[in-house]
Amino acid sequence: MLRLALSIGLSIASIAPAAEKPPNVILIFADDQRMDTIHALGNAEIRTPNLDALVDRGFHFTNAYCQGSMVPAVCTPSRTMLLTGKSLFRIPNPTAKTYDGPTLGGTFRKAGFNTLCVSKPGNSFRVGHEAFETVVHIPHSGPPTNQKCADATIDFLKEQSAEKPFFVYLAPSMPHDPRTAEPEFHKMYDPEKITLSKNFLPKHPFDNGELEVRDEKLAKTPRDPAEMRKHVADYYACITSLDHHLGRVLTTLKEKNVFDNTVVVFTSDQGLAVGGRHGLMGKQNLYEHFKSPLILAGPGVPKGNSEALVYLFDLFPTLCSLARIEVPNAVEGADLSPILRGETRAVRKSLFAAYKDVQRMVRDERWKLIWYPKVNRFQLFDLKADPDELNDLSAKPEQTDRLAVMKVLLSGNQEKWGDKAGRP
Repeated sequence: MLRLALSIGLSIASIAPAAEKPPNVILIFADDQRMDTIHALGNAEIRTPNLDALVDRGFHFTNAYCQGSMVPAVCTPSRTMLLTGKSLFRIPNPTAKTYDGPTLGGTFRKAGFNTLCVSKPGNSFRVGHEAFETVVHIPHSGPPTNQKCADATIDFLKEQSAEKPFFVYLAPSMPHDPRTAEPEFHKMYDPEKITLSKNFLPKHPFDNGELEVRDEKLAKTPRDPAEMRKHVADYYACITSLDHHLGRVLTTLKEKNVFDNTVVVFTSDQGLAVGGRHGLMGKQNLYEHFKSPLILAGPGVPKGNSEALVYLFDLFPTLCSLARIEVPNAVEGADLSPILRGETRAVRKSLFAAYKDVQRMVRDERWKLIWYPKVNRFQLFDLKADPDELNDLSAKPEQTDRLAVMKVLLSGNQEKWGDKAGRP
């Protein structure tokens, strides 16, 4: 009887379906790409056909933020937050040689994924890179940068077999300055035909406590409109180059017959003010141009969009969820998959960001407060009525109560996220 039972058990096991293979994941993390630099999301002047296709078949978030930085190189903590799932004031030192917490690459590798990191070598979290099985560091090298990053990714994809899923972290150093793409992409953009933003100003309206930081020195002040249009044209050229080479990666997925079982995510470490927005050029500020695009497409991701307030480090638990991997307990980000499934419309009621000891920001669905501690100044914006942040309401008598409420909200978020700086 025992032999018969074993025989029946083996027979059943042999015909039982194998566990469904989890989806592959490609996370594309651009450098300095602002949220409004994709044609399908409303920018009529830029050409991004491959990102447009991603938008058309996927889901995008319109309020995706890096939580800020304590150094001018904002990309360093942003990438560290993404790779650890930790918030700004709780990330490990990006230059640390060891880290005993979970990392994005390490979590997927432990779950049985073949993992690849293609990234610039500096201004990131090196230990987070080393947790990937294969690491290819590609320094910023002008026009060939996007092609080199795509080539390394394509080489990896061509080697993948059907047995194991893969996770790719593709983090090129574009469109970060110096903004030099292949000549054919620069030819697409005539600076004289570039439209500057509604909030273009020759200079920032007041001393914010740090107006001479690195990025702000990339162009003279007061900002000359012709020079600003040239900067934007070069910025767009680098983005179109990146889009082109991402298309090559997506084509490889299709050729390998794995496109339909691959979650593709596109975002950026943060946006920036290039083009004289509010009289600024860089990422060392907390206006809305600081936001990143965030697009997801693939299995488990419906077509749609959301205005939910999200952080980039929310991607750690979200990708684990989509890939059916357990989320490590140390991860602080929120799983966004319930929003994707339509089960909820938000994962938080307010969102906080910080820049050095120079700026603090908090916002809810409608209102936004920026505090400049060094000069003891506030800005209050109604983002529903004024998305370009042109009308500061902080001194309006009728907004006195609103200002007080937002100051309390800012203090509460500082406490929640471990910000030990002063309170407004």
